[in-house]
Amino acid sequence: MIYDDLRSFIARLDEFRELHRITKRVEKDGELSAICRENFDRAGPALIFEAVGDYTTPLVTGVLGTNERYARALDIEPSIPAITEKWNQAYRHPIPPKVVARKDAPCKEVELTDIDLYGEPFPVPKWHPLDGGPEIGTLHAVITLDPESGWINVGTYRNEIFNKDTIGCYVLPNRHDALHFYKWRERGEPMPVCVALGLDPYITLASASAVPLGINEYDIAGGLKGAPIDVVKADLSDLLVPARAEIILEGEMPIDDFWPIEGPFGEFPGIMGTVVKPSHYIKIKKITHRRKPMFQGTLEGRPPSESTTVRSLCRSAAMFEHLRRAGLPGIKDVSITPMGCAGFHCVVSIKKIYHGQVRDIFGHVWGHPTLFAKHCIVVDEDIDPWNPLLVEWAIATRVQADRDVEIVKNGKSIRLDPSQVPSMRGWSALMGIDATIPHEWYERDGEKFPAFTDPLPEEMEKVRKQWGSYGFER
Repeated sequence: MIYDDLRSFIARLDEFRELHRITKRVEKDGELSAICRENFDRAGPALIFEAVGDYTTPLVTGVLGTNERYARALDIEPSIPAITEKWNQAYRHPIPPKVVARKDAPCKEVELTDIDLYGEPFPVPKWHPLDGGPEIGTLHAVITLDPESGWINVGTYRNEIFNKDTIGCYVLPNRHDALHFYKWRERGEPMPVCVALGLDPYITLASASAVPLGINEYDIAGGLKGAPIDVVKADLSDLLVPARAEIILEGEMPIDDFWPIEGPFGEFPGIMGTVVKPSHYIKIKKITHRRKPMFQGTLEGRPPSESTTVRSLCRSAAMFEHLRRAGLPGIKDVSITPMGCAGFHCVVSIKKIYHGQVRDIFGHVWGHPTLFAKHCIVVDEDIDPWNPLLVEWAIATRVQADRDVEIVKNGKSIRLDPSQVPSMRGWSALMGIDATIPHEWYERDGEKFPAFTDPLPEEMEKVRKQWGSYGFER
């Protein structure tokens, strides 16, 4: 089954009892976030808050909060291999979006002439007690355009509400929205920006991934869906926005004016992100939305969370694609681990082919242009990189620190890494662990690595096939 919008996906989750509606009125700041935190820690269902403060607009969160719901969004079995294969297909067979007429775009059903981001339909929480303000953009799409090539970028960048018609935009120098901004600045024109809220799962996943430079996230979203994503031309620019989004904000980013301060905001490592002085901002000039819209957001913070699930699986696929495009042979699977904050730890399983292969992988993982895995572990193909028990076993039985651990000082990182002191934020020591079997070292001693104790593979497969016959539940 494919989903044309957030509503159809929510209906599917409801059908499978993976959705919970909270009808009790909850406080927008504090209570709502505490419920989300407890629900994530319990691996609970998607939530719809039907009464947030004095607002009539419901708030939706957690729709992609577990691997099972993530897989349901892609209409596949809930397994890492199936998810990986779906992403591989999307990268190899992207499907361009379909432009529809304005009359056929539900996101244009209602126009707001009096812009007030503090009012309806925006029950935007102050997600964390120490946040600088309400954060309207947490699981959404910020849409920008390369004025030279026409390449559209659809990314997830935080947006704090500054006043009733102005929001921040967290622009990092190496991100694709920043590359677009530089080109608009060279032209001497403000950059058109649209923000789409309440999205089908395919756009959400593509926007949170690390799609390679120059590739349109709508194309990858279409590849995940197996059909074109419907888009419509924005009213105030040449940007294309999701036609079936719940809410669309249209505006522009000045090239020579900045907001004094943005943040802090509770970020994915589970700590308060630093403030930005000065900050880019977007002046909102028009808002359109569906009739009786839903507001979608998510509680950022430490894992586990919806953001962790989305980013871990999306970015693992992006790193796999990065290594494939680099021409590295023998790559079997990649895990940007969930509990590594879906960013800092990368485990790569390989079929060993040549001497120095592991070091090549270290370099390319650390060199990804937008990701920031500071710790890379490479394991053999017999180790599932998504199984932390097996990865630890490989480290315990195949690693000698003086031989297999490589440390590089002053590598690039992200300023949100709290392990690095403030004066060194953006820099990090990088560590690579070669947890593959040290065959070449054994060969130097004229020996072979000891044999394993597991039953023969054919015996294991036989037992798995008849597991139910032993009285176990399948």
